Amino acid sequence: MSDLEMMRAMDASGGRGAIEMIRIPKPSAGPGQVRVEVVCSAVEDGEDQVLRRTWVGMFLHRNVRPLVIGWNVAGVVDAVGAGVEDFSIGDAVWGHLEFDMFQKQGAFSEFVIMGADAIAKRPEAVTVELAAALPTVSLTALQALRDFGRLQAGGSVLVIGAGGGIGSASVAIAKRLGAEVVGLCSTKDVDKVAGLGANRVIDRKKEDFLASDVQVDVILDTPSKYSFGQCRHLLKPGGTYLDLHPWTLAGGFLQSMLTSKRCRFVMVAPKKADLEQVGGWLIDGMPSPVAVDSRYPVSELAAALSRRLERDRSGQVVVEVAGNWPG
Repeated sequence: MSDLEMMRAMDASGGRGAIEMIRIPKPSAGPGQVRVEVVCSAVEDGEDQVLRRTWVGMFLHRNVRPLVIGWNVAGVVDAVGAGVEDFSIGDAVWGHLEFDMFQKQGAFSEFVIMGADAIAKRPEAVTVELAAALPTVSLTALQALRDFGRLQAGGSVLVIGAGGGIGSASVAIAKRLGAEVVGLCSTKDVDKVAGLGANRVIDRKKEDFLASDVQVDVILDTPSKYSFGQCRHLLKPGGTYLDLHPWTLAGGFLQSMLTSKRCRFVMVAPKKADLEQVGGWLIDGMPSPVAVDSRYPVSELAAALSRRLERDRSGQVVVEVAGNWPG
C-alpha cells in the first residue's frame, strides 16, 4: 500500500511496557459512517481492563494483534460515507467507540471509523481536550440514570464515588434531570461534589452512609464497591441499584426477585442524541463534571496509562494524538 493508504497507530499487544508505533491500513468510511481524524483522546478504566486481560476486558475490545485501544474521541471529520447528511468534511466532532468484544479499532490512532448516529458535532464552547475527556463518563452517567434507573424529575439518587469521573458526571446530570442528589465521596472531593449541585454530600471517611437515613429511588455505585444486599435498605420501594461491573450483581439479582427493588448492570452505548443533550447542557451552564488532570502526547501513551492508575490523579488523563507521533 502507498503511504496515503496507511496511518499511524499505537500497538499495545506487547503490554503496557512495550507499546510502540506501527503503520496499519487507513480505514474507509462505509454507508452511514464517517472517518474521523483523532485530535485527542482520554484514558479510561477500559484500557487497563484490556491490557490486564480481565474478564471485563474481553467484552470491551477484541484481543488482536496489533492491539489498538482507546475509546474517547475528539476530532475532525475526514471522510463521509454514502447516505450521511448530517456531517461534512472538516466538522469538529466528539464521541466514543463502542465497547464490544468484536471491536478492533482504537482512538490511539490517526483515524477511526464511526457511525453517523454515534457521534455529534462538538459545541464551540467545549474545548477539544474536554470533548475528549467527557464522552464515556457523561454518556455512562446519563444512560445509567435515565434509561437503567428511570430517574425522573422529582426523584432522588445516591451516587457512590461522586468524586470520580462517572460519579461527578452523574451528580451534574442528575441535577439536570431534576432529581435530588446525595453524593458519597472522600473528604478531598466534598467541595467539588457540592459545587456540582449535590443536595447532600456524605464524607465517607467521616460517616457510615449505610447507617444513615438516606432513602432514594436510585443508587449508582460507580466503583462497584458495595452490593445490592448492602444497599437495598437505602432504596425506596420500587427503587433500583445500578452497578457498572457485572461480577458484583450475581447475588443481587437473586435477592431482587424477592423484593420490589431491582438491581441492574449498566453498559454504555454511543448515541448522537445523548452527546447533543450533554453538549446542550454544557452550553446552558451545567458545570463541567470533569477536569483535565494531565496531558500526554500519544508518543508517551504508556506514561498516560500509568498516570491513570496513580492515587493522586485529580481528573481525566488526556492523550494528544494529532501531530504527536514518535519520530
